[in-house]
Amino acid sequence: MRAASGFMAVLCLGVLASGCAHGTKAARRSVPSPTTAEGTSRLIAAADAHLARGMDESRRGHLESARLEWNRAVDLYLTAPGGAYANAAAAEAYRRTLQAVQVQELETLAAGDGFTETASEPAAIDDVGDVELGSMYSGEIRSIAEDALRREPADLRIELNDPVLSCIDRYQGPLREWFEAALSRGGKYLPRIREVFAAEGIPQDLAYLALVESAFHTRALSTAKAKGMWQFMPATGRQYGLAQDWWVDERSDPEKATRAAARYLRELYEIFGDWNLALASYNAGEGRVSRAMERTGANDFWTLSRVSDLAQETVNYVPMIHAAIIVAKAADRYGFDIAPHPVFAYDAVAVKGAVDLRVIAECAGTGLSTVQSFNPELRRLATPANRTFKVKVPQGKGEQLEGCLETLPAEKRVSFRTHVVGRGQSLSAIAKRYGAEARAIASANNLGSGKQLARGTELIIPIKAGAARDLAAGTRAPVQHRIRTGDTLHALAQRYNTTVADLVSWNNLTGTALSAGNTLTIYTIR
Repeated sequence: MRAASGFMAVLCLGVLASGCAHGTKAARRSVPSPTTAEGTSRLIAAADAHLARGMDESRRGHLESARLEWNRAVDLYLTAPGGAYANAAAAEAYRRTLQAVQVQELETLAAGDGFTETASEPAAIDDVGDVELGSMYSGEIRSIAEDALRREPADLRIELNDPVLSCIDRYQGPLREWFEAALSRGGKYLPRIREVFAAEGIPQDLAYLALVESAFHTRALSTAKAKGMWQFMPATGRQYGLAQDWWVDERSDPEKATRAAARYLRELYEIFGDWNLALASYNAGEGRVSRAMERTGANDFWTLSRVSDLAQETVNYVPMIHAAIIVAKAADRYGFDIAPHPVFAYDAVAVKGAVDLRVIAECAGTGLSTVQSFNPELRRLATPANRTFKVKVPQGKGEQLEGCLETLPAEKRVSFRTHVVGRGQSLSAIAKRYGAEARAIASANNLGSGKQLARGTELIIPIKAGAARDLAAGTRAPVQHRIRTGDTLHALAQRYNTTVADLVSWNNLTGTALSAGNTLTIYTIR
């Protein structure tokens, strides 16, 4: 399951291999004896506890801690009086433990190879953009809206017409759970959005455009390939300075994308001189709105929405934003139970080159999912290999991460496969060897079109999850290691980027003792 030691960089599981903190003698003194039924039960329970803790650490992305717990589970069986096969119950539990560890590592290898793109989320605009609006709504909806705007006036003109009030009715009805969750999620970003919009001189209440576009999901991806909280199309994102490459997509960066959205909205307003037309253009494109105005002679959105052939999504778009602004000002009176998410507060630490996000999570003392949620612009399970990236971690964790990275051994900084170009090797041949795509290799390594590969060049190989699984399961090459005096299973596991469980399984070992001169079979990826 592990990569060959000849590779300079493999998967984090291999890189993070470490020996147990306790020695064999110390372990043996505390190991329950499987010579009785009670002792066997205690042994299995103790080992299962370590196994469970390891699985939990693995799920959090703490691979070094996971490995330590798994090795402790295996050690308990190997150092027990009579060994792992002292009786049938212990032997079966031991085999189950080995299998569980190996399956988990294979799954982690396949899903966390550092190259599989982070999953996106559905864009709200695809789900609610073409909801049917009518003119049926209660009088209370209007009265609450009027009172809310008197108490807290909006910083752009809000219409209380049938489409807007009908949207409020939909938010209260079939879209209630969606709206409630979206507005709660917005608590994380709204204070900063308002600051940015104020600095750019645009209405702060336009922050709720992001609710309609994405429900404040930073990884939202629409069917039209618009992405991020502000749903930038690729070309428009680049136009406003949002970098998009194999490593990052800044359309998902809440800070940078918010600034880009503010600039875009301001420019649309400068074109149309009307915020409603600017909003419609944000959704449909300024060219489409301009042509619709020319065809119909309409010079305001509400007229245009009635007489033009604009898409239903665009017709609904402006009233949905107006309605969201109103409801946000009187959520409790409309019956919504909003629990705002904590404000997005973070420390940023400069990380040079590729570092596995699981290493960053463990260094910062937080979970992998937290690191990913703080850095949604990262498309992979690693920071970019070709530059310095400011990784964000929860506020107060930055100093801990910085100190950890300063002392991080070089071999732990990279967690993916590399290939050194041989004589006459082409990009397509290298891609075929690893089950990768030539264009993905070119993108990951910033190779321009038609660039020749020089012998000795080290390439990052972006292997897909399925290919990684195949490599791990089907193309292992055996290495014969002659045991030397002083060799231990833990030291060998670290040297060959594997686990004690693998070494035991491959060689049918029943204990931890190794005899100098004997050989061990160790499988590595070719």
